Amino acid sequence: MEEFVRKILAKIGIDSDRFVLKWASAAEGPRFVKLITDFTGKIKSLGPLGEPEGVSKDELQIKLLAARSAVEKAKLRTGLGNLTKGFRKEGDYSDQQIKDKVNEKLTKSIGTEIDRNETLLRIQKQGPIAFDELTKKIGVSGTDIEKYVAAFRKKGLVAETDNQLSATSQGSGIRD
Repeated sequence: MEEFVRKILAKIGIDSDRFVLKWASAAEGPRFVKLITDFTGKIKSLGPLGEPEGVSKDELQIKLLAARSAVEKAKLRTGLGNLTKGFRKEGDYSDQQIKDKVNEKLTKSIGTEIDRNETLLRIQKQGPIAFDELTKKIGVSGTDIEKYVAAFRKKGLVAETDNQLSATSQGSGIRD
């Protein structure tokens, strides 16, 4: 799970040090206090979310919404579930094994789903918007943007007029 979250944070441009997953039992009070104190110190040293990463508040909001929408959908949840089944079957829960499997099986899907959702969000919130502007803002190829937009058009979520993309009344929220 930790590696999965770190991949998502990296994809949207947030320092992955802003996330920590550590375990402490109820009998480990001093350990728990140290974990929280260390993490709080780390966050304070990093500064406000988005600032050290060079991401504006508006950009950060869109990227966070795109990531949230991506992880709410079945594709990524199913992929993560299948990985955990594989770990149980193999009996190998080492950090390196988890990192390798997430890289091998989920990194591309994470990127695609977040890019796809960010494309629709930008059309909804910043439209009408041109293909070139979307490509530049999201940082993916025009071919990928065209593929995502074609799927949104097919579902009636996006319309194109004078080389500008805008959301239709059906495309007012990410539901696809």
